[in-house]
Amino acid sequence: MRRGQVYSWCLLKRFLCLLSEGFRRESPTLCLHLNSSLTSNSNKLTIIPHSLELNSNMARPSLTSLQTFLEVARHGGLGGAAETLHKTQSAVSHQLRQLESSLGVTLTNRSGRNLQLTAVGQQLAKGLEAGFSEIDKALEETVTHQKREVLHINCLPSVAVRWLIPRLAGFREQFPDYRIDFRYTGVLDPGIPTDADIKITWHDGVPTTEQQKVCLFSGATWPVASPLYLQHFPGPIEPRTLTRMEILHDEFLDPWYQWFREHGLNPQGLEDGVVFQDFNLLSAAAVSGQGVALCPPLLIDRELSIGALVTLFDNPVNTERGYWLFYRENTRPAVRDFVDWITREAATTERQDESLNESK
Repeated sequence: MRRGQVYSWCLLKRFLCLLSEGFRRESPTLCLHLNSSLTSNSNKLTIIPHSLELNSNMARPSLTSLQTFLEVARHGGLGGAAETLHKTQSAVSHQLRQLESSLGVTLTNRSGRNLQLTAVGQQLAKGLEAGFSEIDKALEETVTHQKREVLHINCLPSVAVRWLIPRLAGFREQFPDYRIDFRYTGVLDPGIPTDADIKITWHDGVPTTEQQKVCLFSGATWPVASPLYLQHFPGPIEPRTLTRMEILHDEFLDPWYQWFREHGLNPQGLEDGVVFQDFNLLSAAAVSGQGVALCPPLLIDRELSIGALVTLFDNPVNTERGYWLFYRENTRPAVRDFVDWITREAATTERQDESLNESK
């Protein structure tokens, strides 16, 4: 190496050292890599471009400070950022200084009333813009998912309490992500409420509706009574015996008139019996020995199985009645999953009921 080359190399080496030291003082959390090579067989000097690395020991700044800086970058000043964030300009300025101190870099330079981003600030703002956009997207998808998975069910109290709710744990176990909003509905309530996905009620005959419908099980009713109550009527129980019994009604009196007519009877004062608006009240009255009631076996299967109630005759009334599920077309996956599940449950229940009747 000639003397001139050695002198030039020494000057360059000194320059690189000063540059590295100055950069570290200005940005202590960033590392500057400058590599050079000079061989005795070459007159060329090769400098490898520098790279920036984040110090792994640096404390991570808060999301609040990062969001504050991003708003400053978007608005080009403290005023707009403060208005957007509902903070004072001094609070925004304080958070910006804290962020710069935490990172050990200068993110902005003041130019009159405006702030201009440094090269590092521009790079950080670009990354934060993409990052917060992904956060917003993830939050929106999460909220939308939760809203989409709420299942609104309107159901008759009798079916809800005595048949559906005891089985509902099976559906929730199979579909744990679905949230259920359960409400009562009345027999005479027309259509599906706007805030409901599914409605379950009884209907005489096949409903004429444009809504989708599934018949879950029969609503035919049989006379039932408590063995305790029957003790007051010794001897065989015949249809005529019921004319001397206390008749329990639901809201509709016609089924009992129909039952007696089919047996050639026309009892007096049939309408004087106690009326229960809710089926749960009606069945409770029958269990407690207050009289005879017309009930669908599927809704009193527990009482029948333990002998709290007994069926008096084999000929039912309300044979055209069915318990129906209604839902809208083009419905959500949660609704379709529930319809498929409850249809299978109803089919299983009817098969079990048929087997029980055959065994008798």
